[in-house]
Amino acid sequence: MMRVDEGRDRPSQIGKTMPRVQESYQQEKTTRIVSRNDSANSTFQELRCRLNQLELWRELAVRPTEDECSKDDLDLLQKELDDCEELQRRCISVRSIMNDNLPSEPKVRDHDLAPRESSIPEAGLGLYFEPLNANKVIQSGETICYYWGHIHNFHSAKLVVDQTYLMLVQGDILVDPGPLSHVKARYINDPLKEDFVNGKFVPENFRSAVVATRTIHHGEELFVSYGEAYWANQNIVGRRKM
Repeated sequence: MMRVDEGRDRPSQIGKTMPRVQESYQQEKTTRIVSRNDSANSTFQELRCRLNQLELWRELAVRPTEDECSKDDLDLLQKELDDCEELQRRCISVRSIMNDNLPSEPKVRDHDLAPRESSIPEAGLGLYFEPLNANKVIQSGETICYYWGHIHNFHSAKLVVDQTYLMLVQGDILVDPGPLSHVKARYINDPLKEDFVNGKFVPENFRSAVVATRTIHHGEELFVSYGEAYWANQNIVGRRKM
């Protein structure tokens, strides 16, 4: 039988243990998220290594050894002569699978960014800084978000139907966020007026950081310059196709 005073004591004990339970749950949740991210990164890296090997084989006729070759490509290795057409098809297929397994990039200020109709006429959607706290600002030099997406080289980029989102980030590596509507940076427009620009692209490995070039306040649309090379290769003038 429980004494009355034991019943009165019980809530205070629960109050003391709940923070520990919540902390344990949060740690377990974080561990699960990290584990999933590690798994996604591992799959992506394996596919990237396989693709690099296939493209080296196709372009320079450098055959991998049996130990180096992916088990999924051993059928090609067993052929006496290289099947260039099949190597090409295999490269396209593996790149597609790799791009379907892209690990997510860090979300810096993405929760404060909202795509909606651009202030530039006929430019489609633009990206605005709209934090819940209207007093928040983005400081000059601060990374706002990342421009990332499907990974291509010069050869595979030719097969991309809509090339308006392609960005060269390093060497012969291009990224294309066109098929990924959740990548906030894809909505940033070029105002074609230097005075309106408030950000810039800073290329990194497999992505480009969007960095503020001045203080940005609540409600402002983000603008960057795409550069002369971009517009020289487009069939549109004064706006970005959306």
